[in-house]
Amino acid sequence: MKHELTGMFEDVDRMSVDGFLSYLTDDVVFRFGNAPELRGKQAVREAIELFFSGIAGLKHDPQGVWSEGDTTVLRFDTHYTKLDGVILSVPCCVVVQFDASRLIHDYRIHIDISSLFSKASVDAVLLQATA
Repeated sequence: MKHELTGMFEDVDRMSVDGFLSYLTDDVVFRFGNAPELRGKQAVREAIELFFSGIAGLKHDPQGVWSEGDTTVLRFDTHYTKLDGVILSVPCCVVVQFDASRLIHDYRIHIDISSLFSKASVDAVLLQATA
């Protein structure tokens, strides 16, 4: 399933932080699950780098894409490879809003990955990045 964000998710699946950030505005608002909202590329960079350090890999399997105006909704099955090699698959919904230049200025990930980290919740991992 090809859409304008296919390249971004390919960058994410390669765990390329710079590739991912190239799709975002400098003042992006970003929220991952029930973690606190992050503002700005630097905050997102720190959170994503920390998150990626806690997993061995990930793969997005797109299930649907819907767009209306400046908003796109994407549905995935996301497959995370834990550091111990175990693969965890969870459903995910992403809602993005674009600015006039088609960069993402608002990014929301709706997912429950509480079982991904056996010793720490994702909230603790992402909260460390905001400290």
